Amino acid sequence: MVGKCVFCFRSFSCVLVGVAIGVSMGCTAAMPGPDPGNGNDNGATDNELPGGLVLENLPGALLSVSGTSPTGVYTVGADTNDAAGPLMLHYDGAEWRRVETGLTSGDLWWITTPPVDGQFFMAGDPGLILRYDPSDGSFERYETPGTQIMFGVWGSSLADVWAVGGDLANEDAGGVIWHFDGTAWSVTDVADVAPAGLPTLYKVWGRSADEVYAVGRLGMVLRFDGSNWSVVSSDTTRTLFTVHGNDALVAATGGSNSGVIQELEDDGFVEHAEAVTPQMNGVFVPADGDAVAVGIGGMITRRDDAGRWPVQRTSVDTIFDFHATWIDDEGGIWAVGGDLSVNLNEGIVAYFGDREIAGGVSP
Repeated sequence: MVGKCVFCFRSFSCVLVGVAIGVSMGCTAAMPGPDPGNGNDNGATDNELPGGLVLENLPGALLSVSGTSPTGVYTVGADTNDAAGPLMLHYDGAEWRRVETGLTSGDLWWITTPPVDGQFFMAGDPGLILRYDPSDGSFERYETPGTQIMFGVWGSSLADVWAVGGDLANEDAGGVIWHFDGTAWSVTDVADVAPAGLPTLYKVWGRSADEVYAVGRLGMVLRFDGSNWSVVSSDTTRTLFTVHGNDALVAATGGSNSGVIQELEDDGFVEHAEAVTPQMNGVFVPADGDAVAVGIGGMITRRDDAGRWPVQRTSVDTIFDFHATWIDDEGGIWAVGGDLSVNLNEGIVAYFGDREIAGGVSP
């Protein structure tokens, strides 16, 4: 029986379920103090974001969301255990449909945000990298240099794509960085940066081919300058799950129960989370407008003009967690997640904005 690695995002310890020797390792979760809006104060802003959950009870947790417009939304996630592989959904402005990836198993942890020259790269496990062309619906699965779980992927062009991940049997020293040059994927040697090995890395994002950031366990932040990777200081030793930015702002989010929101200032990342912030799993910084972070218990924080990240009041009332967020070109906020603690199921999708979004997935 093949083991499946699942994460307890509220403490982020690994649970190995159904391994060949039949051993299970559990993890515990503790909710933070603030409630995710839902009509309670707890540090939330006064104005409620319009919108709420549009899909619930999906067979797989959704782990990443991206798109080209409010009528071109893609979200990917966990294996639905129905021999159809990881859950991938497309929303065209009228209905949701499942996209068949051609895989029979495996989880997809990330989809490039934004797309790379019109293509979407996806990363998952084991050592899984896909490229999807929305113009003809075709997928390409790449030969990759390892079997680690790849949690993040980003590219500046079809000939410059980065993916990051790690070996969950060696979370503090089994992290990897892979690079695609348009022809093949290869392992990036970072022994000069981390002679004892990298911790697991969770996400990668860049402003350009010459300014790329990767984040992960132990507060690790790395930067690529077009030639070399180097370590960047951060204000935390806790896990950083996601990094994203624009020309003016780079933000990284994470934590364990209580939240971490770091912003790049000069040559290092500095803490900006409010005192009541819960663990934040995902962050998105649009080219224009306010950045948004999402986390456990359906929580959302939104950066204001003063550089604060207050909790936002919403109608979402869920025990499940958001894992990722994306903001469309109309300012609509999309958030996806589900049961991230054990089984990676019970997927959810939320939308906050002015549009009416269809519910239900069409057959």
